[in-house]
Amino acid sequence: EEEEEEEEEEEEEEAPAKRARGVGGKAVASGGGVGQRARRGGAKKGSADEQASAAEADDGSDGSDEDYEEGEEEEEAPKYAPRNKVKVNKGDPLAIAQAKALAKEGKASLAVRRWLFPPKAPRAQVAAGGKKPLAKDSPLRFDDTTPPLVLTREVIHKAVVHLSKDPKLAALIARVGAAALENEIGTPRPPTQARLFDKCVRAITFTMVSVDAGNAFLRRLAMKVGVAIERMGADDRASLLDRTVRELIDSGEDTNGADNLHKLMLTGKHNTSGFLFTPELVAPLIASCEKIKGKQTGYPHLCGDSFPCGKNDDHELFLQKARAHAAGEGEPVSAAYSRAKADFLISLVADFKSGKISGAKMAAASDREAARMLESLKGIGNWSAGGVLMHFLQRANVMLYGDLTIRNYLNDLYEIGHLEESETLLQSQADFDDTAKNRNLIDALAEAKGWHPYRSVVCYLMYHLQEENLVLL
Repeated sequence: EEEEEEEEEEEEEEAPAKRARGVGGKAVASGGGVGQRARRGGAKKGSADEQASAAEADDGSDGSDEDYEEGEEEEEAPKYAPRNKVKVNKGDPLAIAQAKALAKEGKASLAVRRWLFPPKAPRAQVAAGGKKPLAKDSPLRFDDTTPPLVLTREVIHKAVVHLSKDPKLAALIARVGAAALENEIGTPRPPTQARLFDKCVRAITFTMVSVDAGNAFLRRLAMKVGVAIERMGADDRASLLDRTVRELIDSGEDTNGADNLHKLMLTGKHNTSGFLFTPELVAPLIASCEKIKGKQTGYPHLCGDSFPCGKNDDHELFLQKARAHAAGEGEPVSAAYSRAKADFLISLVADFKSGKISGAKMAAASDREAARMLESLKGIGNWSAGGVLMHFLQRANVMLYGDLTIRNYLNDLYEIGHLEESETLLQSQADFDDTAKNRNLIDALAEAKGWHPYRSVVCYLMYHLQEENLVLL
């Protein structure tokens, strides 16, 4: 029997992969460090299939869940095969039935019983004189005031005074200080196309990944862009860098010239003042990627096989491999995006080139209308749109419900959704996920505590609560 089992295992190992779909684009990044913001959220991916593809790829899953039927002709193996060979676990119906039977007899923990028999969400009831509960991604959660309120230094001071009426926020503000908030939020800058594109690239990148992983993606992207520009003709390269420097100056960025800008790219310093991703900078890298069946893809430079470039890795090694790849002398090394996110970046460059979205028009629009403009772009969803409004336009009244840090720290501070039957506080925190019900609970809290029109400042305060570990609160 053992020999037969070994033979079966050998046959399985020798069998080619069937119906492989996609390429995992997971970054090899170092673990999350203390004080880092775990900003995560959901984004509209253009379609449900695209959303699933992006989530699976950043998860490390190749999304292959189809069975191979005996007698079916083998499909031609794709040029870019998935690196992750783990099969999706479909579950054992018999085992699940047995587990449910035992759970009904009380022979399972509360957590397992809740997993096997999830409670049905009750239909929302509208109390007399109350407001109708909003859907999860309802645009009505965004402020419709025009002209919109922007977080200038004067507005930040007003927000500090206003929010200090809430005793818990007052204690947090006293510890953090108004000056720290001013330094973090900064001074409003011109709503240029370059700044808007940069914020959109970062919003797409950080969707559903940790801060460290997102920074690794952007570091590799900057270096790959730098290498692509390095291989351009001298005149074309100089012209492109000079145009970009002028865009950066118009955007209020400090820059030390074209040579320094190119050096920032090649060293992966994407968070440094004086650097922004622009459509024109990313375009040469996309142009060097392949077209498959007539469609522009991100292979092999945006997505596909890659090499570690986390905060604790030797970034020079990645640069060497990227240069060798560009010269056709080494193995492929990409920015490690998932196939779906690579498609989003390709679409983003095309949308900005076509003038589909305008930073100037967004600046004059209400939060609600500006969010609608952003969500018309592939890869930008409700959470991403709110983040762009806060960090690009510095809008004062945005609540980032989809942000894991903000949601969990609001729950810890105000005990919005801690469940009495939860076995641990950690489980109770995990139970407060991003649902329509919990978003409505946050809205009700904001109304009761009088946070409007400064909800963005509450979000910044939650980041400080995480970073400084203010457990005394």
